Amino acid sequence: MRTTKFFWSAAVILSLWELLVEPLFTEVVMVACTSAVSLDFPRPGPGARLANSLGDWLAWLQPVLLALAAVWAIRSSARSGVAAPRTRGSGGAAGLGRGVSLLPVTLGLAAAVLPYALTETGDLLTPPMSLGWRECLDAQLPTPSFVVPGMILTWLLSPAAMVLLAGITGAGNRPRLTDVRNTALAVAVVVAAVVLPDVLAGPPYSADGTPRYAVVGWGRSYVIDLESGEALDLLPRATQTYVQYDLVVRDVEPGRYVAAISVPWSDRFRLYRLSVNADGQVTLGERLTPTLKGTVNGLAVSPEGRIAYGRLADGAEFAGTLEREWPVNGYHLQWLDARTLLLPDHRGPVNTMATLDVDTGAIREVAAPATHEPSHATLPLPGGRQLRALGWPTRTLALYEGTRLIKNILTVDCGHIEALALAPTGRHVMVGLDREADEMDRSPIAGLPPCGGARAQLLRLDLETGTTQVVPGEQDSWIQAW
Repeated sequence: MRTTKFFWSAAVILSLWELLVEPLFTEVVMVACTSAVSLDFPRPGPGARLANSLGDWLAWLQPVLLALAAVWAIRSSARSGVAAPRTRGSGGAAGLGRGVSLLPVTLGLAAAVLPYALTETGDLLTPPMSLGWRECLDAQLPTPSFVVPGMILTWLLSPAAMVLLAGITGAGNRPRLTDVRNTALAVAVVVAAVVLPDVLAGPPYSADGTPRYAVVGWGRSYVIDLESGEALDLLPRATQTYVQYDLVVRDVEPGRYVAAISVPWSDRFRLYRLSVNADGQVTLGERLTPTLKGTVNGLAVSPEGRIAYGRLADGAEFAGTLEREWPVNGYHLQWLDARTLLLPDHRGPVNTMATLDVDTGAIREVAAPATHEPSHATLPLPGGRQLRALGWPTRTLALYEGTRLIKNILTVDCGHIEALALAPTGRHVMVGLDREADEMDRSPIAGLPPCGGARAQLLRLDLETGTTQVVPGEQDSWIQAW
């Protein structure tokens, strides 16, 4: 009986602590948000407001309800004679035979759990915050800690756990080892049924076989749903200082990416892995490199998963893999095959491009079209073809085989092509269009009208048919990875 009273008292005390004491230690932070995108705060609907109101009322009533349930449970136990020990052959189990009412424990457990359940329900029913709010809050508020041991300790010291322990001790029957094992197995099965589908399911694909999610934006990049145009999740900070996403490229596995993350306005960066789940939520993975000096200007992953990067440090140019690097220009570098890097911006003879053998370090030249412009994107395609961005301003995408022009795939009449990202199959490419052309491009000499409408667009381009599809909504033109 003493143990039962102790756990019921602990439940009431913990409830009072959460209600009256914890708020005294809560830090109030004032946040001021400005953004180029919408900062409309989501307004909860009637269902969310009702759930939150009921949760607040039950939180204030919780200590009283737990105290009433405790008195009821203790008196019920005393009347039932559970405290009397069971003796063999004495028939002393008569007190146990009358049983203990589970109703006060059930009501106490409901009082302990319902405030949390209603609050979570209100959060689920409330529309998600816009990307502008999430970006602002992430930049100004400390990242919450989700350390598993801390979470377990919090639950073990919750009013709900104390009510459960009070019910077990009040029943007078200690659970057998087999009961504990079966309960643990049941919990494990339920957790696996809830968690495993999300873990095993990769990011979804569109009807044309291309990934439905893409990473866009420079600096504070984010994941978008290409079907709806909705921003799903901001890419997380690596540390408190490594927060700027300079380059992101697709890894070999679906939903996996490699990112170059730097300290803003500095000359150092690191490479990390990222993963995107079936809901478009991003998780920061392993750190791939120590701190590298300079600014990153190239990043690519080979079909075999080998990572290459380019960097500029103190006026010197470097390109390399995770194993070693060479003093060559790695701007816009791409993999041609498992051991050869294409270096479009490396200085060499006219109408050539440099390649680097990452096994031997040998630099060679391959022929390039007369239209080749080193500072423009060149994407190697399956089968040995290349997709090249042409013109200044860049308004043409052309398909080449070696130095031979096959055809122009896309031409825009205003703005310019900002960035490209190739789908895993190599048939589709995502084109980022900056539709706010420079003033010189809109002048009478250039003869080009302003685009009007959206400031930027993302186009899904089929390289075989030349058909395009505009991604809904106003999007960032800097497409990083698809």
